[in-house]
Amino acid sequence: MKVFVTGGTGFIGTHTCHALLDAGHTIKLFVRNKEKAKRLFGSKIRSIAVGDIASASDVKKAIKGCDAAIHMAAMVSTSKDDAEKVYQTNLAAAENVLGQAVEAGCKKIIHVSSVTAIYDPKAKTLNHLSPPGVAKNAYGRSKVECEKYARSLQDQGAPLHITYPASVIGPDDPGLTEPHEGLIANLFGLGLDMPSGNQYVDVRDVAQAHLALLTKRLEPGRYPLGGHFVTWKALYATLERLTGRNLLMLPVPGFSMRLLGRTLDALKPILDSGTPISHEAMVYATNWVKLENTKTEKDLGVTFRPFEQSLIEAVQWLERENYITRDQAGLLSRHNTGD
Repeated sequence: MKVFVTGGTGFIGTHTCHALLDAGHTIKLFVRNKEKAKRLFGSKIRSIAVGDIASASDVKKAIKGCDAAIHMAAMVSTSKDDAEKVYQTNLAAAENVLGQAVEAGCKKIIHVSSVTAIYDPKAKTLNHLSPPGVAKNAYGRSKVECEKYARSLQDQGAPLHITYPASVIGPDDPGLTEPHEGLIANLFGLGLDMPSGNQYVDVRDVAQAHLALLTKRLEPGRYPLGGHFVTWKALYATLERLTGRNLLMLPVPGFSMRLLGRTLDALKPILDSGTPISHEAMVYATNWVKLENTKTEKDLGVTFRPFEQSLIEAVQWLERENYITRDQAGLLSRHNTGD
């Protein structure tokens, strides 16, 4: 099967592409930076189209002749100056890629969404039946609108699936995604013992879910990829045990972290600190709503690998790439494991 892929040079994208290639599929990458794609994939992917996901003509030209499509690309920015561009770009991209895939007659289409698209702080759980979310910022609103558009295509009979990855971790991240930034902050030695927790899913399990959606005969559906829920206290305890380090845990009320996030959002143009703390991130961190994996495990046959395994490999990768020091990795350091 020839698969048209956007966002293939991102974290989920690279692992998904490798899973498809290993299964014998061919890929046509749609990218902004051809050199980056070549660095990541070498000669494994020979069909690379350069274009703008917000351009209907670019997408229409590139998708011609493809049997399936996976849309993973999105513009991410928390800057107020980019707010309107983020919203318009992401919605246009979804309409172009998903809409053009339908028009091109693709037999399988996958829209890789996010928890943001269905998140509601008042919900008890999130699952395949959850309605579109209630996000307020530009990126969140764009994901909600993309969700509504994708569902409208499903309602019209398009062979389209939607996935909702939680916080994705694991090895071999071409950049540095937010969950990995969070782990780096945790490994500085101070943990914030906040209410609630987070759900972590291994990037390789996400990739296998996407492969399953391309190969299995399923009615168009929606699939949460929640992995494992871990409280913040349990996360720090696990990091302590695995690294052999003592991490100081500071109890912090949820409202304080949300206020801090809002303050840092306002100061970002001045500080440019690169902190993973933002108001949106702290809303999720202090009031996480669990994703149910039942439908995903049943329909796709996905077994989520143990959280500790993903955490170990993520920390080891962070050290190899010099995002953290030998001392921060502790017992997991390659100097101790012999890797």
